[in-house]
Amino acid sequence: MAGAVFDLLPDGLRVCDMVGRVQYANRAFYQMSGYSPADIMSRAIDDIYAEEDRPRIRAAFEMVKKVGGHGPGTIEVRLNRKGADPFVVSVRAVLIRNVSQEPIGALAMYRDVARIERIMSEPLDLLNLTGSPVEILRQLPARVSSYFPGRPWVMINLVEGEYLRFAYAVNVPAELMAQGGEPLAGSICGIPISTGAFLGIVDMTADDRTRQDPCVIQYGCRGYLGYPIFHFSGRVLGTICVLRSNLGGFGEYDHRILQMVSQRASMELDRMALESRLEQSETEIRDLVEKAPINMWRCGVEGRFLAISRHGKRDLGHAETAFIRESLFDLIHPDELGTFKSQVDLAVSSKESFSAPVRFRKRSGDYGHFFTTVRPVYDPSGRVKLLEGVTFEIPGED
Repeated sequence: MAGAVFDLLPDGLRVCDMVGRVQYANRAFYQMSGYSPADIMSRAIDDIYAEEDRPRIRAAFEMVKKVGGHGPGTIEVRLNRKGADPFVVSVRAVLIRNVSQEPIGALAMYRDVARIERIMSEPLDLLNLTGSPVEILRQLPARVSSYFPGRPWVMINLVEGEYLRFAYAVNVPAELMAQGGEPLAGSICGIPISTGAFLGIVDMTADDRTRQDPCVIQYGCRGYLGYPIFHFSGRVLGTICVLRSNLGGFGEYDHRILQMVSQRASMELDRMALESRLEQSETEIRDLVEKAPINMWRCGVEGRFLAISRHGKRDLGHAETAFIRESLFDLIHPDELGTFKSQVDLAVSSKESFSAPVRFRKRSGDYGHFFTTVRPVYDPSGRVKLLEGVTFEIPGED
């Protein structure tokens, strides 16, 4: 009975008798060490430790037997992983007594120190992710998966009306991803979405809410941990979840990972929405510029035209539908180009517009006299992103 409960723990655990022979190890211990029951049962407790750490383990065991309680507290030692290099674990042991209060053995709890340190440093790693929002969201499931044993499913699922879309995932069967999603009502992820709180399920086959779910029946999933992803307004956008085939609870560090990643996913989804709104705004502005009844234009800081009105194209001798390949600076008379660029630099640094007469080359090769007003446009971070201007031809000038 106790063994079934211990198998649900996320941390490794071993029990030995008063002689120091191993009598039990839970599922998490076998997963972290790579050993099987045949490798360690009835063996001395210090057999699988690095040679130099075995005296410390034996001394700690003797202290637990002598003083009871927690003995020497938590110690860090190197455990020999089967078929791999030793790794550092933290070990904390307590004395076990029977109903008559007679000591009958000791119980030791194990944690992988490297995994804990990696999780604790994860905020810095997450902040170092670069790329577009979509590129970062695609990276997150694989990043999460690397912190869990085996090959767990990791999914970012997004709410679309009454539907839950499978947006980004790793280790999930292709045929399931091909379905695209599922109705929000009745889905496992619909629970943290509706409650706005995380959901952890040790055994989905024993939970009335999940035992009939296809991922349980068809794919053998057992453990589930899901965190809601919030919009800055407080609305739930979706979930980030881990599903695994083995039984076992989720520890505090597992929760820490998903909580951090849900926050990063939220940030990237907000950024994606903002960029979409900016792109839509840019499209609307470009359309407005092109249809303006005056010579209006927008160009990059290097001078490449982003938009120019039909009226402006006509002023330069081009058809209304023409694409002007030359840059703004290519069209300026060489005698005036240096002065014009200096005025642009001053306007950018002072964040002020300027107006000046300037000669632009027309399609015919002749230069026309124009009066132009130029204004730099900045992004939210304060960096200049483009120039926009209004230009009027000065009639009667040769």
